[in-house]
Amino acid sequence: MVEKMKTGHLRPETKEKLELCLEMCANDAIDLITEAYGQDLFDKKGRGDKVWLYKGSKEALTNLEKLKRVLLDDELSAGDIDGRKVSPESQAAALLEAVSKKLEERKQRPS
Repeated sequence: MVEKMKTGHLRPETKEKLELCLEMCANDAIDLITEAYGQDLFDKKGRGDKVWLYKGSKEALTNLEKLKRVLLDDELSAGDIDGRKVSPESQAAALLEAVSKKLEERKQRPS
C-alpha cells in the first residue's frame, strides 16, 4: 500500500493564521516607517519618536522574517517533519558550491 505524502506539518487553520500574521506584520512595519518619516530630526521629541518607531518597525520585520521561515519550512517538509525535500545539508552544499565557483571565476580573471 502506497502512503500518500501530505505536504507540510501545519494544520490548514494554523497556516492561515500565520499568513494573516505575516500580512499584519508587513502592514505594521510599513505604517511605522511611514510615521517615522514625518518626524523632525532637529527636535528632541521628534528624534526620540523616530527611534522608537524604527525600533518597532524592526521588530515587526523580524517577526515577519520568522513567520516566513516557518511557512517556508512547512512547504519544504513532506508528511514527516524530518522528511524534508531539501535538507539543510544540501542547501549548504549548494551555497558552498556557488561561492566556490564565483571565487574560481574571479581567480581566472586577468588583473
